[in-house]
Amino acid sequence: MEALEKELREAELASASTGSEMKELLLLFREDGDRRAEAEAKLRREEREERRLDEKRERDEREHVRRVEAAAVEARRQQDREDETNKRDAALRKEEAERAERREEEAERRRQFEARLELDRSEARQRHEQMLLLISSMQKSK
Repeated sequence: MEALEKELREAELASASTGSEMKELLLLFREDGDRRAEAEAKLRREEREERRLDEKRERDEREHVRRVEAAAVEARRQQDREDETNKRDAALRKEEAERAERREEEAERRRQFEARLELDRSEARQRHEQMLLLISSMQKSK
C-alpha cells in the first residue's frame, strides 16, 4: 500500500506540476497576446498620427498655394488697376496737350490774322494817303 500511496503522490505532484506548467504557458501566451495587441494598437496609433500629420501638411501646402495664387491674382489686379490709371492719366495728358496745341495754333492764327489785318490797314492807309496826295496835286495843278 505504501508503494501505491507513493505512486499516487508522485502522480499528484506530476499532475500539479503539469497544471502549473499549463498555467504558466497560458499566462505566457496571454502576456504575449497582450504585448502583440499593445504593439499593434501602438502601430495603428502611430499610423493614424502619421496620416493625420500628412493630411495636415497637405492641407497646409494647399492653403499656402491658394494664398500664393490669391496674392498673385491680387497683384495682377493691382497692376491692371495701376496700368489702367496710367493709361487714363496718359490719355488725359495727351488730350490736354492736344487742346493746348490747338489753343496755341488758334492763337498763332489769330496773331497772323491780326498781323495781316494790320498790314492791310497800313497798306490801305498808305494808298489812301497817296490817293489824297494825288487828288490834292491834281487840284493844285488845275
